[in-house]
Amino acid sequence: MLAAAYLKLRYSTPTYNVSGKLLVNSQTPYSNAGEKFDDIFMMQKADKLNDEIEIIKSRSMASRVVRSLGLEMQVNNKGKIRSTIIHPEEVPFDFEIVSADSLKGFGILITILNDNQFRINEAPQTYNFNEAVEVGGVRFRLRGGNSDRLGFASNEFNVSWVPTESMAAMLSGSIGVGRVGEGTNVLSISYQTENIRLGNDIVNQYMREYQLASLEDKREIAGKTLSFINSQLDTVYRELKGVEFNLQNYRQKNQVYSAEAQANLLFNELSESNKEIVQLGMKLKWIDYNIAYLSDRRNEHQIISAMLGAEEPALMEQVSAFNKLQLDRSTALITIPAGNPTIVKMDAAIEKLRSDMISNMRNVRQTYTLALDELQRQNRSAGGVISTIPSKEKQLLEVTRQQAILQELYSYLLQKKLETALASASTISSIKVVESAISNGIPVSPNRKGLYIMAILLGIAIPVGIVFLLEYLNDKVKSKNDIQQITDAPILGEVGHADQAGALVVTSNNRKFLAEQFRIIRSNLQYILPKVEKPAILVTSSFSGEGKSFISTNLGSVLALSGKRTVILEFDIRKPKILKGLGLHERKGITNYIVSSIKLDEVITPVPGVDNLFVIPCGPVPPNPAEMLLDERIDQLFKELRSRFDVIIVDTAPVGLVSDAISLGRHVDAIVYIVRHNYTLKKQIQLIDDIYVNNKLPHASIIINDITKQGGYGYYGYGGYGYGYGYGYGYGKEGTSYFDSEDGRKRSGWKKWVSFSKKD
Repeated sequence: MLAAAYLKLRYSTPTYNVSGKLLVNSQTPYSNAGEKFDDIFMMQKADKLNDEIEIIKSRSMASRVVRSLGLEMQVNNKGKIRSTIIHPEEVPFDFEIVSADSLKGFGILITILNDNQFRINEAPQTYNFNEAVEVGGVRFRLRGGNSDRLGFASNEFNVSWVPTESMAAMLSGSIGVGRVGEGTNVLSISYQTENIRLGNDIVNQYMREYQLASLEDKREIAGKTLSFINSQLDTVYRELKGVEFNLQNYRQKNQVYSAEAQANLLFNELSESNKEIVQLGMKLKWIDYNIAYLSDRRNEHQIISAMLGAEEPALMEQVSAFNKLQLDRSTALITIPAGNPTIVKMDAAIEKLRSDMISNMRNVRQTYTLALDELQRQNRSAGGVISTIPSKEKQLLEVTRQQAILQELYSYLLQKKLETALASASTISSIKVVESAISNGIPVSPNRKGLYIMAILLGIAIPVGIVFLLEYLNDKVKSKNDIQQITDAPILGEVGHADQAGALVVTSNNRKFLAEQFRIIRSNLQYILPKVEKPAILVTSSFSGEGKSFISTNLGSVLALSGKRTVILEFDIRKPKILKGLGLHERKGITNYIVSSIKLDEVITPVPGVDNLFVIPCGPVPPNPAEMLLDERIDQLFKELRSRFDVIIVDTAPVGLVSDAISLGRHVDAIVYIVRHNYTLKKQIQLIDDIYVNNKLPHASIIINDITKQGGYGYYGYGGYGYGYGYGYGYGKEGTSYFDSEDGRKRSGWKKWVSFSKKD
């Protein structure tokens, strides 16, 4: 990865950043015209800097820059690996297009042969300078403007031409515009290019074109504003005359001179009239009360109160006379009886006076009623006039408002016409160049430091990722932890990889590490079967190839070396391997013992080279091995073997494939389940856990077989039980090894350091 990064840096074209700064005046073109004028023309004083940024980055602005600098045509000097763009003024020739399709671009390779001749597109034909040449629908002429071609990588030049709009689209996407800082109106314009001089020209031209565009906009706005003001002055003048004429006619027609004063006068008159109506109403109530009082016979000899508010003199005299007669009568009744002519005469006078008073009161009441009706009529008339005043006043107010608006607008437009004319005459750009384009000369691309860091990270990440992926996708058992995470079944021991051809590695004089591992397993068996005197041990696995026969053979051998008579039963009837691993020939075995009446001694075979170790082969493979294992002779076989041998090793078929091991489980005291390192699938450990948890087979334990240098163990990393190299079973202080080397020779010198990790 570092080499690839170096090559990329070596042959990549360096790119430089060119930038300039300009100030955008936040004031509107006619900010002195006032807020109302700004409102008319929608010149809000909001921050428009973001809009200006988009204007600068627009394709229309890029088109102006392209046309001004002639960027439609670009010339690149062709090198051995890369091409370099050339500034137009540095091109050693002038490329003049006589005619071409303006809608399509083209590219031509020019090879300068000398000061007079050139070649096109590597064709053998040569052309002369100033000669009109036509290639692919493009007619052009090459002039030898600059004959100095020193400093170029070669005499080959790629000339390309693209339409203005296409080039403007590319340029607008490459130009960078942004604020220099928050709260400032200074913009930074940047451009990344191979040629610093060309980049300076592009950035400076961008700022110039933006200034010119700003001035053009101002002048256009000024002209349109003056035209608008003149047209509006004529319109407002005509409307103002019409409104003033309508106001005059309205006042005359409706007799409205001062609506407020007229309304106040009418309200005063209406108030006085209401007071009179109230007084007349009270008098009418008094008249009605007195008429009813006098007409009531229960009040025949009662006086009338003098405080009734009567104002008619004649009526007041009658009331006084009436009350006097009532008092005289009351006084006379004290001395004379009621039937006395004097009393009768007084009653007649009182009655007559009562009748006259009622008649007089009725006349007065009629007079009051007529006066009240007249006042109410006048009130209604005044109320009608008052009710029309709001409508007239509203209409008058509308006409007056129109007149005021038009009058103010007319005066305002006259003022703005003068101000706009003055501002237009002194228009300057609100864009000011703060810093011209400049580059620090340091390439921004490729990033040397970043590229090397990325190369280092990728150089580490890719192999780590591959290893992680391989480990993640590997669903085989790689370490003891893989087993312990799935099941709680005890691990009896671990066996390394055996490179020798024969299956028997444990012999009396063998001190190799592999043989010592089986001795460790023999020691651990006493913890699995602490109270069994003559144990029968069944060896099984998940499927074929996990090393059952190898483990059975050497487990039997290591037990036999301890002085125990041990027999290995080749009960893997379907694929027997015990005899082949021991280098013995086929002979009678278990199947012969079951189906015939031969004696047990005829099938027991001693293992050469190992005392106390015997093997009972499988015999001929039967067509029904599962049913054969249920035969009664199997019980007799195990009974006789227990009486003759101290240990029985049963090598059976994989429990994950067939039921043979389950059938034989009732004859054994413990089972040893073989798990092969980097071979057995993790999901098959669940079968062991099921057997262990549900006690389907007695005293289940696990032996991890074929641990290699590869995988999670390191070199035979038997750290689980403490008998690996890492715990000091290497060479002693005097150079004497606890174990023989795998090739039968003791290691010495540097070999012991690469063979073992630590010293004792």
